[in-house]
Amino acid sequence: MKTLLLIPSYRKEKIAEAVAADKHPTMDYDALVAGLESRGTCAELYDYRALEADSDPLVALARKTLGKDIALAVAGWRRRKGYQALFTNGENIGIFLALLLRLSGKKRPKHVTIGHRLSTGKKKLFFGTLQLWREMDTIFVYATTQLAHGERVLGIPAERLRLIPFHADANFWRPLPEIAENEKQVSAAGLEWRDYPTLLAAAERLPETQFPLAAASPWSKHNNETEKRTMPANVSARRYEYGELRELYLSSGVVAVPLYENDFQAGITAILEAMACGKAVVTTRTEGQTDAILDGENGLYVPVGDPGAWEKTLTRLQSDPALRQKLGSNARRWIEKHASLERWVDNLCAAILSPPP
Repeated sequence: MKTLLLIPSYRKEKIAEAVAADKHPTMDYDALVAGLESRGTCAELYDYRALEADSDPLVALARKTLGKDIALAVAGWRRRKGYQALFTNGENIGIFLALLLRLSGKKRPKHVTIGHRLSTGKKKLFFGTLQLWREMDTIFVYATTQLAHGERVLGIPAERLRLIPFHADANFWRPLPEIAENEKQVSAAGLEWRDYPTLLAAAERLPETQFPLAAASPWSKHNNETEKRTMPANVSARRYEYGELRELYLSSGVVAVPLYENDFQAGITAILEAMACGKAVVTTRTEGQTDAILDGENGLYVPVGDPGAWEKTLTRLQSDPALRQKLGSNARRWIEKHASLERWVDNLCAAILSPPP
């Protein structure tokens, strides 16, 4: 069996050396390729770099006129006869590949995709009206809200949808006893739907606490709200490399993930990384962010846009090391049981390699 993975990014070069040196987590697409190959199937990864080198005139035209993501779908469609399965890492590719597969007739390879956010308005045309889910054999979603929307609003059959947790490489994101914890440090990371103004308002009320922010993301299109802003003296913000970010999490008494209201798993990468490091995590309880944190067991929630609640919760954790330890230990165990990179790979491999319906 041959599988083609269509990935909307540039595959990182020389990553194996960095992973082996414990300087970088394993990339999920590399783990998926390895997982498929360990199960006896040939897996080929096609990324933006492969797209740019592709001499197919139709692919080149799509890249120049429609953009890289649609061109990835065109490339997958053009290669479909050489593969038994196609994997698309998001609706930005999967929708257009499904449309092309429909135009090609009934005989097609299996198509497995990830539905990061099915609830945006334009998705109703593709999934509801055109029912392009018929050209998607499995649609993975990361949030209960997205599963419900897919079934109830878009009419996607339950057997086509699969709810799974997102993932963290627990071999990289792990406790390191040699890194001392500073109970007066609260760190935060990421940009996607981050409500940094609310966290900054809380920081002003906690002048003895340091708030280093890793306000960066390789894929988020959201503005960095820490830029061009006068921040409290106890707050700093910069980009952190992976090794630095792990040390930042580990040296913090608490990891904060402040969010604006949203209906999908915004913030989940930072949440799971910090949980895997065995840290006490506090995040905003939004409509979409309800699946990873069990309030009071492996983390804590605060209401949307409430600086006072952030101040109260952070103060509580700073004065209660036993609670921080309990939340962090439970968080690490939850990751190992539910959201490790290996478990994510297992879920996707099972869907890709299972017989077609």
